[in-house]
Amino acid sequence: MIPEALVIGGGIAGMQAALDIADKGFRVHLVEKDPSIGGHMAQLDKTFPTLDCSACIITPKMVDTANHPNIDLLTYAEVIHIEGKVGDFKVLVRKKPRYVDVTKCTACADCVAQCPVTLPNEFDMGLGMRKAIYIPFPQAVPLKYTIDRRGTPPCTATCPLHCNAQGYVALISQGKLKEALALVRKTLPFPGILAYVCSHPCERECKRIEVDRPVRICDLKRVLVDHVEEPEVRFELPEEKSQRVAIVGGGPAGLVAAFDLRQRGYRVTIFDSHEELGGLLTHGFPSYRLPREVIHRDLSVIERMGIEVRLNTEIGRDISFQELKENYDAIFLGVGSRGVEGLSKVLKDLKRNRMGMIQVDPLTLETNLQGIFAGGDAVMGPSSIVEAMAQGRKAALSIDRYLSGEDLRSDREFEGRLSSPLRSDLPEKKRDEREALPHLIRPIGEGLRVEEAIEEAKRCLSCGGCSDCGECAKYCQPKAIDYGMKEEIVELHVGAIIVATGFDPFDPKRKPEFGYGRYPNVIHGLEMERLCSASGPTKGEILIQGKKPREVVFIHCVGSRDKTVGNEYCSRVCCMYTAKQAHLLRDKIPEAHITVLYMDVRAFGKGFEEFYERVQKEHILYRRANPSEIYQRDGRLVVRGEDTLLGEPFELEADLVVLASGLVPRKENQRLGEILHLENSPEGFYLEAQGHDPIRTSVEGVFLAGCCEGPKDIPDTVAQASGAASLACTLLAKGRKQ
Repeated sequence: MIPEALVIGGGIAGMQAALDIADKGFRVHLVEKDPSIGGHMAQLDKTFPTLDCSACIITPKMVDTANHPNIDLLTYAEVIHIEGKVGDFKVLVRKKPRYVDVTKCTACADCVAQCPVTLPNEFDMGLGMRKAIYIPFPQAVPLKYTIDRRGTPPCTATCPLHCNAQGYVALISQGKLKEALALVRKTLPFPGILAYVCSHPCERECKRIEVDRPVRICDLKRVLVDHVEEPEVRFELPEEKSQRVAIVGGGPAGLVAAFDLRQRGYRVTIFDSHEELGGLLTHGFPSYRLPREVIHRDLSVIERMGIEVRLNTEIGRDISFQELKENYDAIFLGVGSRGVEGLSKVLKDLKRNRMGMIQVDPLTLETNLQGIFAGGDAVMGPSSIVEAMAQGRKAALSIDRYLSGEDLRSDREFEGRLSSPLRSDLPEKKRDEREALPHLIRPIGEGLRVEEAIEEAKRCLSCGGCSDCGECAKYCQPKAIDYGMKEEIVELHVGAIIVATGFDPFDPKRKPEFGYGRYPNVIHGLEMERLCSASGPTKGEILIQGKKPREVVFIHCVGSRDKTVGNEYCSRVCCMYTAKQAHLLRDKIPEAHITVLYMDVRAFGKGFEEFYERVQKEHILYRRANPSEIYQRDGRLVVRGEDTLLGEPFELEADLVVLASGLVPRKENQRLGEILHLENSPEGFYLEAQGHDPIRTSVEGVFLAGCCEGPKDIPDTVAQASGAASLACTLLAKGRKQ
């Protein structure tokens, strides 16, 4: 018997169980999937029926949990595997990366002031906003920041060069144009050229298109190159290597290959048969489409980097290919689709595909000739500028690995199209119409003024969460930001396990007749708690679209006692938290007309009936009814239903409707139940071993606490948690005796 316990879930049940076990002298590992412990109780304004401040009750318990010498707190983590038996469970826990070193973070909030990304605040149920680097709520434990990195956004995933579009768009939205251009330059060596002639595949994948029109990503980049005056770009190059690389062709692919290889320290020479660099950029685009000033400004970096350029030099005429092979350690062929025919006369052994293009390994761009690589239109045929540049970058990596003696094929999953997250529930925000700009070099085309660009950038949905702009790291004095942080797998060995994963509020979108998600003034109970709370999005004022509601309707049993959604059980807390919220609303808006539509009121606990009677005396109308739908008429909500006492239909106009959402099992219950081999009820709650024993499960050594077993209020949750802790301690004591 291992005298240690695992508690899964850091809400009020998990904390109570952990503290009870730890106070008995046993080691406890408390695993919480969110960045802070506290659970749903931390979101409440007041507790029922005492109307005590919820934060005042739970915050000391959170601090005690974090500071207890026998409690090992694992936040932002989840259990991924459990094996073994009672007394000897082996547990694997995945600790998700915060990208902030908690040993260095002082919670000073300097990073928050610089973060350009704003996201819906989950703690405020989406009613408020937070930054991508955040602390969930002011009393969070641990009081450390977390960076919300959700994955590669669709724009970056689609870009052949994987330009951090969300990053520079986010910086533009805050007016940080210089910082945005600097971020662009990290992936795009020639931003001006792409600002004018990029085919912008990123915009085709922008999730904003699901609502209205995509963000004008390419136009925003053009604003940067046209309006930002930056000093001459300087490059810090590594120590020069002895190997030399020949780049045949000074077009988009060859230029990027030369740029990337020079940044890696190689001695690079570009050979081009024309009088100036650029290839298709110079000879394929008229100046009114791609201004010559932009080309010259971008390509001036080639000379400043120390790259040798030999113009008017044709392979086979001015220099033989044999000389290139003798004098250079690797060769890149970026001659364009037109140059393949002439090159094949010089390199007769070079394989070509049936389309006449150079045949290469699609992953490494290596030809059939050792040390010779090819890319761009010479391989793909006619394509876009950005795709050709991406081929140059891909070839540069292969050449670097070839010259370093490394495997050319390993770890290349970041190339090509990346995976990206999807997002729903997108807010509509129309973009400004394009307007021709009568300034600068007067190209034919359209653009944005700086003020318009800032507003356009604000339309970005920040699909990837953190934009990886790096601004927070610049201003973090303790140097706590670590973008390279990886997830960590922790192995634990415990004798007993307590499951206290809590509940989720019922999603009222499953009852579309009530208009939740369609009308902003239809909210559910937990959202009402955040509006009432002094730490909430409105600082405790009840405001809907900036106004105090005058007519308020509460609707009972949304998602409970309802066969249509598969939840026939009573959630036990809805009747009383509705009474509490109606009381708080009366206190905050004395002149409001408040109506509660109920099926029947279940005031079963100590002091519940007295509170229910007290609320009725506060001129809050309780009406027994069966609401059928909510719709809008002349801009106001209308609740339609049947008065079940009178047997008559009715309609009520309302400024605010609060749906008393029931308690449902957490989405993670099924996955965790499979790991623990627990049985579930038809509704999805964990099943106890016997009906008269709500704590033990069918798996010996695994106990239940709180709402993961079924809906219950806070006092019952705490009591069950202490009961689970007592049973766990009885088991663990056997190991101590041994």
